Amino acid sequence: MMVLPSVESIPILLLRFSQNAKSDLIHHTIGRLAHAGIVVVTSEGRDDDDDKAASCTTSKAVVFGLTTTQAMLENEAELIGMVKPSRTQNDQIPIIMEHFTVDARDDFVNIQDSDVCFNENLVKNLPEIDRSDYDSEGLFTSADRALLLLSMLNALPVLEKDEESSELSRVLDSLKVMHCEANTEQHHPKSLVQVLKNNGFVDVIGPVHSSHLKEKILRETASLKTGMPIQSIQSYYGEGVAFHFAWMDFMTKWFMIPGLLGLVVYVIRKARGDTVDNCDFTPFFGLATFFWAALCERCWERRESRLAYLWGTYASSYRDRISFGQRPEFVGEMRKSPVTGRMEKFYPYHKRLLKFAVSALVTAVLLAGATFVMVIGMNLQGYISSEDLEQWGDEKHPLYFPWFAQLAEPGSIFDATSAWKSFIPVILRAIFVMNLNNQYRHIAEKLTEWENHETTADFDNSVILKRVLFEAFDAYIVLFYLTLYERNIHLLRLELVGALNVDTFRRVFVECILPWVAQKRNLTHEKEKEAISASKKYDSIERNTNNSLTREADLEDYEQFGKYKHDYLEMIVQFGYVTLFASAFPLAALIAVGANLIEYRADCWKLTRICKRTCPKRLDSIGMWKQILRVMMWMSALTNCLIFAFTSSQLRQWLPNNYSTDEYGRTVLVPHTADETVFVVFAIEHVILFLGALVRHFVDPVPEDVLDEVDRCKWLHETYAQKARSRMMKSMKKFKRHDVTTNTKLQTQINKLSEIVSTDKS
Repeated sequence: MMVLPSVESIPILLLRFSQNAKSDLIHHTIGRLAHAGIVVVTSEGRDDDDDKAASCTTSKAVVFGLTTTQAMLENEAELIGMVKPSRTQNDQIPIIMEHFTVDARDDFVNIQDSDVCFNENLVKNLPEIDRSDYDSEGLFTSADRALLLLSMLNALPVLEKDEESSELSRVLDSLKVMHCEANTEQHHPKSLVQVLKNNGFVDVIGPVHSSHLKEKILRETASLKTGMPIQSIQSYYGEGVAFHFAWMDFMTKWFMIPGLLGLVVYVIRKARGDTVDNCDFTPFFGLATFFWAALCERCWERRESRLAYLWGTYASSYRDRISFGQRPEFVGEMRKSPVTGRMEKFYPYHKRLLKFAVSALVTAVLLAGATFVMVIGMNLQGYISSEDLEQWGDEKHPLYFPWFAQLAEPGSIFDATSAWKSFIPVILRAIFVMNLNNQYRHIAEKLTEWENHETTADFDNSVILKRVLFEAFDAYIVLFYLTLYERNIHLLRLELVGALNVDTFRRVFVECILPWVAQKRNLTHEKEKEAISASKKYDSIERNTNNSLTREADLEDYEQFGKYKHDYLEMIVQFGYVTLFASAFPLAALIAVGANLIEYRADCWKLTRICKRTCPKRLDSIGMWKQILRVMMWMSALTNCLIFAFTSSQLRQWLPNNYSTDEYGRTVLVPHTADETVFVVFAIEHVILFLGALVRHFVDPVPEDVLDEVDRCKWLHETYAQKARSRMMKSMKKFKRHDVTTNTKLQTQINKLSEIVSTDKS
């Protein structure tokens, strides 16, 4: 059976020094790493005479492959509190999730080869563990190794404890680089790696790809029968990436439910000759979609809890979610901690509130500009035309721009009645929105950096909130305008169809086709370079030189450009198309299924073929994205009620006496029954919200089998603790009895000695 090679024989991490790094800095850094148990197993780009020119910078980037020993990994696993399956001495509870300790390592090794297993209900419908993803002792996966070595690397200070100076610190001092000494009172001292990265001496650090593991993931991903290889992804990339793909796979499968139901509604509507405006049972599809969304969100929480428990991150502490404490970029004033009494960096919250206000103002200005462009786009698409002026009477439509609107008139360049010309403004707007979102992504990260968040979790949540507000606004502003202002179901459906189809094509083209073409071009270019180098004099030497780490360090960074957040955002926007406007376009979910089946497999292909391997992150959930889904789910109850009551004539089919048709052919409320209609609509909306709350109440977010496993673990710990206390009490009682007996004998001897002394005196 194939397992991971020994950790001492292969590089786990790659560390690349930039051309700014001097040779003596590189030399002393490697020495400092070796002193901490992190050794170099391979290097590329380092000349033999580098040490001779110690004060000079290197002529090119230098890449090192780093590793450590199995014993060091195990010590680090105990230090960070890594949770692993462990055997017990209880036959009723043969295995539990436990914090790894070196002293009890025999209880953790080769769990996969033993007969013990988890509760069948817990592991049912979850990915099976592949023994080939682990080391020879079945203890650590490839992701575990990378995580532990990164933890060691990030925790390594420039100086040892109580050490005042070293060759490395003197080199940094000569370069006028501020470094954090180990004996300072700072709350979170910077590590050596952070100092090197912040000053531009190190530009790449991350896990090294494993050829056979990533090819295994690609083979499993290509199979449509087995679904996404979530367990293999978790073993290779860690929980952060695994939760991302598990959620995308989960949502794609769940989109099938409203997709098939929407297809049935569409077929029946066509058979009856109804339209989306007057179909009497389409509102029930919107109602069903709301309950589907409520159940979907709850069921994802349940699956998330099961995965987190099996991966050892369930109910992980706040310390585990923030990456190694404070962000290196966090700036603050030194103060005495009210908790520990030690000096720590502190930033007043009122200063951050002022920065929040500035960030909100900048975002509002950008949203105003985006809104203006959207209004121009609606004029170009014919949503706002000269006909609207007739309906408005003496008042002028506030969003009507004649110069742009006339381009959408019949026979013009953007003829709104043409099947293909009407799509041109949609495509132009999609391109504009994509570029605008890309620009705002950089602005959002700059603003969040300026806000000076202390932890990585706070920083990420702030970026996510800004991007969701901005990009969701871009995606939904036209739809909400057509729903609430124009109240035109036909234009709303047309916009939904156009936006969803264009967005689907964009995602498939940009995320799938372009990366594939780029990789093919790069492979052709590399083959040409190899063919040229093969004709050189020292070809034999060059071909024997392994430059795999150098090529890997040059790969695209999947996380650097926020692609994980972008993938999440696309799914969030798609979820909104399906739920918020379900009554307008029932086929949206079916289109989403087809797009997702292609895209998330393409994302996995990009991650393994054309990107650096991402650094593992131990997470217990998808984080803030879950709350955003929940907000959209509750909003969908209101939007769908507004669509079937006021935007369309769907409610008119059930309350015909409450509506009438005006001179322009629009459905309007009858004045004397308007209050009654509004009351009915909002009563329905409140009933829907109440029923949704009942769904969430009766479907627990954490499955009973997970809670049972947690309770078993607690019970077992309490049992062991009681036994330990009992043994301690018995030992103390024996000691006390022995002490009393000894004292009695000693007192008897003293009394006899006193009698002898008294006799001698007499």
